[in-house]
Order: sequence, then C-alpha cells, then structure tokens
Amino acid sequence: MSKNPLLIQVPGSTSNCGPGFDTLSIALSLHNFIKLVPRADERIRSIDTGGERSQAMVEETAGAFAQLAGVEVGGFDYEIWGEVPPARGLGSSSTIRAAVMAGLNRWAGDPLDEEALIRLTAKLDNAPDNACAAFVGGFCIARTDPKTGGYREHVRFELDGELVFTAVSPDYEVMTENARRVLPDMLPFKDAVRSANSLAFLVGVLATRQYGRLRHAVDDYLHQPYREPLNPFGHEAIEAGCGVGAYTGWLSGSGSTVVCVSEAGCQIEVAKAMQGVYTASEVPSRALRLTTENAGLKLGVIQ
Repeated sequence: MSKNPLLIQVPGSTSNCGPGFDTLSIALSLHNFIKLVPRADERIRSIDTGGERSQAMVEETAGAFAQLAGVEVGGFDYEIWGEVPPARGLGSSSTIRAAVMAGLNRWAGDPLDEEALIRLTAKLDNAPDNACAAFVGGFCIARTDPKTGGYREHVRFELDGELVFTAVSPDYEVMTENARRVLPDMLPFKDAVRSANSLAFLVGVLATRQYGRLRHAVDDYLHQPYREPLNPFGHEAIEAGCGVGAYTGWLSGSGSTVVCVSEAGCQIEVAKAMQGVYTASEVPSRALRLTTENAGLKLGVIQ
C-alpha cells in the first residue's frame, strides 16, 4: 500500500504518582511530535539535529514492530521535536516509541490493535504506565502480569481541569536504568502495606474527584526513598510546594522532575516555592504549569 508522510502527536506523562510504581500514570498537557517520511531504501535516518540520541531507540522499535506484526517496514526518515525533555521522568522515550510504532502500524494497514501497541511499547520501554498514557491519555491504571511483569490491560478515566500539575525539572538527568538499580530486592512488610493503602486512596479520590482529600494523603515507601540520592532536593521541593497550598506531590517517574498537584489558583506560588529550593542550592530548574491531557496519541497524514 502507498505510504504518506505522517505526523504523530503524543503526550508526556507523570508516572508512579507516588505509590503506584509501574502502575499509575497521568497524561499531561505537554507533547512530543514525530514526523515520519517513507524512503525508497531500507535506511532509517534522523533529519533533526538531536536525532543521534534517539537513533538506537527508533531502530529497536521499528525492528520489534516488524517482528511482532510480521511485516516489512522499509526505510524512513524521522524528525522529533516538542516539549517533553529526555531523562526527566516525563515519559519522553515512551512518546517516541509510541509514535514510531503507531506510524509504522498505519503504514502497514493497522495489523496490530491499540492494546498490542501498548504492550509492545511497555515491553521495550519497561514502562507500562507511561505507555498507557502515551496512547490513551487521561489517568491510567496499568495491569501487569504477576509472574512476568509484562503489560496485560489497563483502566482509564478522564480528569477534569480543576487539577493543576506543577512540574519542576532541575538541570540534571536521571536515567531510568540507573534509577532502577538503586531499588531493593525486598521491602519491609509494613512499607508494602503503607504504600498499598496510599495507592488505593489516591485512585479512589481521583475517581470520585474529591481532590481536596489528596492533602497529605499520598505517601510512597516503594521507590522514592531509595531514589532520593539520585534526585537531590526533590523531597524538599515537594514539601515547599505543599507548604504554600499544593495538595500533594511526588517524584515523576524516576526523576529528576518533581510534581506537585494543586487547585488552579495557587500554581504560581507553588512553582515559586518549588523552584526556590533549587535556586537556593544553585541548581537551575524549569517550571511547567500542566493539566491532564485526556486525548492521547493523535496521528495525521501530511499531504
């Protein structure tokens, strides 16, 4: 079949949301854009200046899709741009993998359904939570296989604009593989219980939109305490944001971004307080005012 150039828009996301390790994610109102242009040969080539970093990821994604779908993908040029910074815990790699996979699937005549695309993205990126948010948007709960840890299915619902997410990204990266290495093989039973309690309450509050009950109610003992050395000042930044009106906050993914959740009226003070922690420690940072992106991945043909 003929192949037209494609433009794919994919939302970034905040994952884990505190205690929901590899389970919870919220798609956010910042996006990456990936342009795919078919080639006459078999070469996969970046046509943007920052493409070297993503080349291996794009090639791996294309190969995995071709194998699963049983198709020849051929060569293509790609260009990536947008607002989702890499290695900051905002789902950048999932946006790229999801976009490439969705584009190749369209060119091949859509042999894979959405769940299969999410499953493969989650496997490649080791992030079932971010993969769900990239494709379907909204608030996502990813179910994984208890034996393999692989993605199985998800539950999704929309969040309204009453919640604002203030994301502050300090000027240093945290690679996901490094952040996973610091996690323990075993946890104290009481920590698992405390995190499970917080997770259940968080989902219930968001599902019923009783947002004020988030205040001081989101705690994690599974991953955040062990990742603090990789994310200096992150805990203090969250506390500062909550001290001026945010409901709660968490380490976004594996970091380095931290997120505070609040009502719309206090986001400026929350951002100032959070950034103030980094400024006092002479660490440059960037603050983003975000809301939930309920739309998910969008794919369009370039004529």
